[in-house]
Amino acid sequence: MSDGISLFYVDETPSEEAAGTSRLSRKERRAQRAANKGIRRGEKKQDGDWGRKGKRTKAKISQETELDPRDPLTSYILQYQNFFLPLIEEEKKFEVVQFEDRLNTWSLDRLISEGYTLLNLSAKAAGKQSRKLLVEFTAPYFYTGRFTTGDQVRLSVEDPLNETPIKEGVVTGKTQRTITVAFDSGVDVSKVWRMDQSISLLSYNRMKNAVKAIENKVPSYKLTGPVINQDLSENIDDDDSHSFLGSSLRDIFIGAAKCDPNVPSGLFANNKEILEWCKKQLERPPENMAQDDILTQLNGSQLKAVATMLRNRFSLIQGPPGTGKTWTIVNAIYLLKRHFKINVAILVSGFTNMAVDNLLDGLTRCGISGLRVGQSLRVREELRTKTVDYQFETHPLSKEYQETRELIRVMKEHKPVAGLQSANDFGQYYKERSQLTQKLSKLHTKIYGDILKADIICTTCVSAASSLLRATEFPLVIIDEGSLSTEPSSLIPLMKGAHHACILGDHQQLPPTILNTSNAALAYSLFERFYDQDVAPSSMLTVQYRMHPNIAFFSSRMFYKGLVQSAPSVFGRKSIQFSLFRDPLEYPVVFLDHSYPERSNGTSYYNDGEVQIVFNILNALFQENPDLEGDAVSVITPYIGQVNELTRYQTSYVSRDRQYNTYGNTYGYGGGSSTYNDLSFPMSPLSRQISMVEINSVDSFQGREKDVIIYSGVRCNDRGSIGFLGDVRRMNVALTRARLGFIMVGSASTMEKGLLFDSQLSVAQQSDRKILSGWSEYVKWIKDHDLLRASPW
Repeated sequence: MSDGISLFYVDETPSEEAAGTSRLSRKERRAQRAANKGIRRGEKKQDGDWGRKGKRTKAKISQETELDPRDPLTSYILQYQNFFLPLIEEEKKFEVVQFEDRLNTWSLDRLISEGYTLLNLSAKAAGKQSRKLLVEFTAPYFYTGRFTTGDQVRLSVEDPLNETPIKEGVVTGKTQRTITVAFDSGVDVSKVWRMDQSISLLSYNRMKNAVKAIENKVPSYKLTGPVINQDLSENIDDDDSHSFLGSSLRDIFIGAAKCDPNVPSGLFANNKEILEWCKKQLERPPENMAQDDILTQLNGSQLKAVATMLRNRFSLIQGPPGTGKTWTIVNAIYLLKRHFKINVAILVSGFTNMAVDNLLDGLTRCGISGLRVGQSLRVREELRTKTVDYQFETHPLSKEYQETRELIRVMKEHKPVAGLQSANDFGQYYKERSQLTQKLSKLHTKIYGDILKADIICTTCVSAASSLLRATEFPLVIIDEGSLSTEPSSLIPLMKGAHHACILGDHQQLPPTILNTSNAALAYSLFERFYDQDVAPSSMLTVQYRMHPNIAFFSSRMFYKGLVQSAPSVFGRKSIQFSLFRDPLEYPVVFLDHSYPERSNGTSYYNDGEVQIVFNILNALFQENPDLEGDAVSVITPYIGQVNELTRYQTSYVSRDRQYNTYGNTYGYGGGSSTYNDLSFPMSPLSRQISMVEINSVDSFQGREKDVIIYSGVRCNDRGSIGFLGDVRRMNVALTRARLGFIMVGSASTMEKGLLFDSQLSVAQQSDRKILSGWSEYVKWIKDHDLLRASPW
């Protein structure tokens, strides 16, 4: 968002509470709604229809909330909705058009080379999981391209757009040669299949409904625990608009009010015990890092963050890399549930499944039971027992439910035939079927009612609108990865009845991903907007536990004004040996400079010279560190083209190693490239380690870490153009994933110039932009500390 732009906040406008004196009575509101909708009883509408007591057809009463024109918030709400609803619709249309255009106009070779399509897949059944059928696909020369766990994919024989029925599934796992997908129904394993990366439009519909729900008024909440409507029948319509209750925080969201940090507010504003604890933490001197009597595992900045979270009805917590956002959330919940014994339903959300799994894992380790809502197939294996599907399958009534469901299915297949059975037969059939259906509905309601008694629900932002949660009110909402989520996406959990909320994120890391660059406002997260506009109390975590101090140093200085310090625990860790490090103990960082030119494959870049350097580095690392495991090392790069090149080489490397170990030079093997990939051949220890190394994009690695990171920068040209690479937030993510060692491969001269464009802006104009300074500053830091080395390969 450009400087000086404020989307919604207007100063000195009364909050919803302050405007309460101008509200209409319930009778007046009811009369006004009836007048607006034209459905007063017995009154003829303009279109010739009649109201409920008329003599003609019955009119369906709209369930949409009518905005009161006298309410001071109405203009803000309309402005908010009119701003976001078109953006969501445009982004949705853009994704559909992009998907169809790709399949209609791209050549098959291009689809395959850029990782969107896999061909010649053989299939075999791989069992069941969470009531889904698993199918494992294998191809002779297979690499998984863009496909990752949780992705939506489309299966076809030849034409993914026109074959019917369309068969779609979700990726549950992959290796270098196989990809496993979950489907609702079986797949013909005798056919040879094509697989394409697909799209899901569910998130757009839920975002739109969340934005619409901001007009809903919600009553004040009393701390009485979760509120569950027992209407949990199975036959609920697919429209999830009924899942959104609204939020009493809407005056803040729409820019009509600020949250005053000097006045306690929210759910715990009258709880003297909680407020006294918060006051103690907030008044703690910055230099006083003494442990708290209750939360002994938190540092001073984390304690202040928890206090900020509990004292204010809405707050922001900024968590730079490795500072423990997840641990802070877990301890805040522990404090409320275990120490203060607060009986309140909490919705804990994150933008990604990985973040939600980390939160649930942290809660479990602290002895706090949470329920994981969402697609079980996207949940980590060790957490499956916490999912709704698992809880349903192991419920004492589950067997009876399945038996009743099967009886209904059989009855439908043996429905009486007119002319062959008597009226009594028909009557008895429908009577018995109705009884079974009612029984099934009661069983469904009872089982899910028991499951949803959990008062801590963990789910992604989009899955917070699940129809399963449609009747549950969540007065306290905590959102992790808030800076990764678009504002409408963040609204989804917040519109589940939030009266008190906290968003954790870091706007110095990656922003929300959007496809249509003309929708730039959609990439301005709620977290970043509030942080920029200073409308909510905020706190920053300032102690990092992930990185060697000199891996963390540059990021702290450039992005966080040097405020992020390293915890004592990161000093004295084991060191990674690498002959090109200046000093493995003091500076486990190196920039390997080369002049191999970049290449373009249409929409992305790759650098085959860097690929060779990366695998020589891996060889050296595993030889110099016998105890280093392959899964402790990752290669990351900004470009999907380079991800594909690196993955191809990794597969080829392992293949060649298998052949050499089996045949040596007996059959003329000379170490050249090969497409032979038979896994029956043995693998050397070195090859096994290299096969375990994860290769991924920088964007996919936010929130993650490995002992050693090798970063492939790709760009190398005489112009000094780095384009997409120049985003400083992506740079910050890349530099902060390594715990023990960071090895960068790239062209120092290209990075040092760091031009975003070839000719649109002059060097002088570009140098004024914050986005330019990142890599040039980093190369300068590297040179100043004698960490630049010419690549020996």
